[in-house]
Amino acid sequence: MLTLSVKEGIDLPKGWHTVSISKAEDGEHNGTRYIDLHFEGMPENLRCRIWSAVNKETGEDFGIGNLFHFADAGIVETHDGSLSIDDNAKHLRGKALNIFFYENENGYTDAAQRVVPIVRDGFSETYVEKLKTKTETWVHDRKTTKTTTVTNSSGTTTSTEETADVMF
Repeated sequence: MLTLSVKEGIDLPKGWHTVSISKAEDGEHNGTRYIDLHFEGMPENLRCRIWSAVNKETGEDFGIGNLFHFADAGIVETHDGSLSIDDNAKHLRGKALNIFFYENENGYTDAAQRVVPIVRDGFSETYVEKLKTKTETWVHDRKTTKTTTVTNSSGTTTSTEETADVMF
């Protein structure tokens, strides 16, 4: 016989929240780098995974690069006036970001993998709001409709279901 503790479920956030990163961990899946972000005051299993995304023309990683840029983490100014980013995940700890939490197709809370900076030097309120709107649209547009038609001896059946695009 098993004995289980019965606990009331926690109320996870929905919508936009300004969070502080408590832990950032590097990882890799099928040759693609990612960074998992965990947040102060939130359950350990609620994380935001940021994937590497590389511009094919310039070779720049804008996926993880934007994370560090928006969090103001690991940025080093060079002698020629350009910026360099030390992309060690340890630099993200304690940094603040805006994160969009939403209910996924399975009914669980997820964090959008597109982060938005807080309002500060270089990021006006108008720009931050524009990025928030783009992120909400991206989350909404991830759902697609899949139509399946099956023909057999009893006739033709067509079914439609919503699915979410998976990055990898």
